[in-house]
Amino acid sequence: MLLRDSGVHATALVRSPATLVADEVVADWTDNPRSAEAIAAADAVVLLTGVFGAGDWSAYERGMVDTARHIARAVGVRDTRVVYFSSLLADAASDNWYLKAKGMAEQLLKPLPGSVIFRLGPVVRGSPQPLPFEQALLQPAPDAPVVLYGDEKRTSRPINLGDVATIAEAAALGAGKPGIYELSGPEEHSLGQLAKLANGAEVAIRTAPLQALACPALQHTVRDLLARIAAPRDAQATAATAAEFGLRLTPLSLAWPLDAVEA
Repeated sequence: MLLRDSGVHATALVRSPATLVADEVVADWTDNPRSAEAIAAADAVVLLTGVFGAGDWSAYERGMVDTARHIARAVGVRDTRVVYFSSLLADAASDNWYLKAKGMAEQLLKPLPGSVIFRLGPVVRGSPQPLPFEQALLQPAPDAPVVLYGDEKRTSRPINLGDVATIAEAAALGAGKPGIYELSGPEEHSLGQLAKLANGAEVAIRTAPLQALACPALQHTVRDLLARIAAPRDAQATAATAAEFGLRLTPLSLAWPLDAVEA
């Protein structure tokens, strides 16, 4: 939508047919010859495909590694601007499937002349549609403790989803230089502190292992949420990244505290 508002021709490549704010929608894009034509004709490509909370490696490989390979092949040696959102801890050698897939996707996209890769930590949006990371910080009921499935002292700098969209638009339209950038929000807090900020009050905190979640699907989701929790190595560098792409970072106070969970 932001790109359309900027007056550019936008083509959306999707897996399943969908109604989107775009000039053209290409379904089944990884197997549709039209997608390669669209990518070859594009001045910029923003790769938003991804997999989260899957129960097997093949899902991450198909959803993140293969899609990055598809983009890299279609772009070839052209200097097309390619924007990709990775993770602060992305590592092709990681034992975590999410981080491994992000790292492998980076390896495929980094050689492209116009590649811009943003490594992010947790992303937040605020009410009324909080993202999974935010939901995990909320009390499940009044006076109930917040259950954290990681070290409550682990720190991160959550970034606002609106900022992610803004920097994607700026990069796609040519701002900044190609390269890999760490990007985060303006404030660093521990996981325990974030739980208090999200709820808007002092809350009791209880820690638990992933195995305490009886549902395997929840274990997979929380595992990937924990993989995103990291602080940038250099907070000043992330501020410089925001400045290079003309982004003014949104403070957490504009999104939090979150509304209580409805019964």
